[in-house]
Parts: sequence; C-alpha cells; structure tokens
Amino acid sequence: MKTLLISLILILLPFRNESGLPKIFQTNNAQSSMTIAGTSTLHDWEMEASNLNGSMDLEINKSTVELKSLKLTVPVKALKSGKSAMDNNAYKALKAEQHHSIKYELVSVSEQQKLSNGNYKMLSRGKLSVAGVSRILRIPITLKSSNNGVEISGTTTFKMSDFKVEPPSFMMGAVSTGDEITIKFSINYN
Repeated sequence: MKTLLISLILILLPFRNESGLPKIFQTNNAQSSMTIAGTSTLHDWEMEASNLNGSMDLEINKSTVELKSLKLTVPVKALKSGKSAMDNNAYKALKAEQHHSIKYELVSVSEQQKLSNGNYKMLSRGKLSVAGVSRILRIPITLKSSNNGVEISGTTTFKMSDFKVEPPSFMMGAVSTGDEITIKFSINYN
C-alpha cells in the first residue's frame, strides 16, 4: 500500500510546477475578451467574440516561464457586432457553414523578456486557421501569472485576403469593408 501511495505521488509530481500551480489551464470565458475591428467605406466596425475555448500547458519557474502549448477555438457564430445583417455577412464571408470555428495553435515562443515578477513579454508564433485556410502568424503577447491563473493579452493585425476571405460588402456593394482587421485579446486561463 505504501509503495502504491509513493508511486502515485511520483506520478503526480511532474504535473505541478515550482509555484504549485497546475501546468494545464483552461480558458475562463467570464474573464476573457476578444475584439475584431476593421473599417468600411461607411464607418469603422467591431465584433466581440464569446465562447472562447482553449487550453494552455505552462511551466512557471522562478525567473522564466515556459509556454509549452496553447490552443484556442472561437466558434464563428460566436462573433457578434450587435447588427444581425453585418453578422450574417461576416458568417458568409468566413464560410461558417463549412468551417464552424476559428482556431489558433501555438508553434513556438521567442524573445522572452521578464517585465516583473510573474509578468513576461514574448513573441509567439502560431497557426491561425480561418475559413479553412491556415497561416503562421507572429503575435507579440504579454503573459501575467497569478495564484488565480494566467492572462495572455495582445494585439495583431492582418489581412482577410491572407486567409482567402473576401471582405464582406453590403447594400449591393455600395458599402464594403476594408481588407485589414485587428484582433485585440485578453484571455484568462485557470
């Protein structure tokens, strides 16, 4: 019995880091936000993302943090502008019927800089999949750890056409959106 208990403890030890926090974190929707913003010939626009779903494998040491994996999925129809016509045009442009989700998966992290205790700045490199097309993006992020979990935040800008998404247009083409969009995010994991 004693041998079994010691074996279980030894098996479970690698799943904890020096701070005692679990290494595998899940998204906390209530404390996370993501905004997608762009322009059009009429006015600027913005969509909020809800139902963010993901996980992160993280090892926090005394002077460094090792982000081993990060995955995030956003259902296309969880993007809302507050205007149903705009939402429907966006879903059509994003091919929501064939590709239900936008997905991000971390490939690597570089240029890590410790800002303060538990706060780090780094450059992430990851695969973003939108409307069935995947591209590798470099996204600067800030990682803040606390006893309650980890927050990853950042901003990135890219063109919809990079993912073969035709910028939506309205009123028979009289109003069209710009090709460039900006994604601003603050994702909490615990």
